[in-house]
Amino acid sequence: MSRRIGTLGLAACLLALLALAALACGSAGFGWGANGELLMLRLPRVLAALAAGCALGLGGANQQGVFRNPLADPGLTGVFGGALLGIALLLAGGADFAWNHRWTLPAAAFAGALATSGVLVLIGGGRSSAQLLLAGLGLNAFTAAGTLVVAARFPEARDVLVNGAAGDWLGSATLELAWAPILGCLGAGALLLTQAGALDRLALGEDTARCLGTEVGAARRRGVLLTALAAAAATCLVGQVAFIGLLAPHLARALVGPRHGAMLPLAGLLGGGLLLLADTLGRSLWSQTPLSAAAMTALLGAPAFVWIASRRHE
Repeated sequence: MSRRIGTLGLAACLLALLALAALACGSAGFGWGANGELLMLRLPRVLAALAAGCALGLGGANQQGVFRNPLADPGLTGVFGGALLGIALLLAGGADFAWNHRWTLPAAAFAGALATSGVLVLIGGGRSSAQLLLAGLGLNAFTAAGTLVVAARFPEARDVLVNGAAGDWLGSATLELAWAPILGCLGAGALLLTQAGALDRLALGEDTARCLGTEVGAARRRGVLLTALAAAAATCLVGQVAFIGLLAPHLARALVGPRHGAMLPLAGLLGGGLLLLADTLGRSLWSQTPLSAAAMTALLGAPAFVWIASRRHE
């Protein structure tokens, strides 16, 4: 127990140091500006990356526990794509109304993510890793195509949706735009932490979980609902990003073991750190042509995904 607490404390300290470094680094060079103007410019982006990454790490860990599948990730199983498609449909139906009533954007994202999650439960629940992955990839392709169709038919929303599909919304983060989705990420993350006991029991198998007093159907519905909420809030901040929800739980398990009481909070901290690191590297290493956080996570996450998938013998 003391080792797990120490690991969590160390991760929190490293995340705080990374946040300070991210506030000092950027395309404008190193430093906070003469009067702190660069600090205030970067602060919303750093807060958004931390909140979204934390939500994705917790959502990925929860989804892997609900499906008992190590390849589950909101970015790979179509949940992210569903959230973005929900926003696209809202902008297609009434862009002016959406921009004048900003609360409708996270609501539409949540509806899209929840719908995709429901479909995934129907066609992928209880299946093998390969079947779940194929179902998720199919949903991802469908939602991506739907978003592109909306972007093509409604030019006024094209730039917003294309940037969202590329995971490049962090660049336009402001405190005015980001505070509500940040609160959504934190709220969803706090609720996901309460799933630890149910996920531990589900890991033992459905029959054992029922014998221990867990209502399996209710636990899964709650997990799907909270993962959709976390993915929707994160989508409103960063757009569509894969691999954070896959890598953070795997790293957390390697450090503190499979018990969700310690693994879930560590996955959240690691998810925030991974997304913030990817965003900071993308805008600092190539200041003239910065890369989005999604591009950086793909560069880091794709090889890790291949390695994780190759270890599954099915």
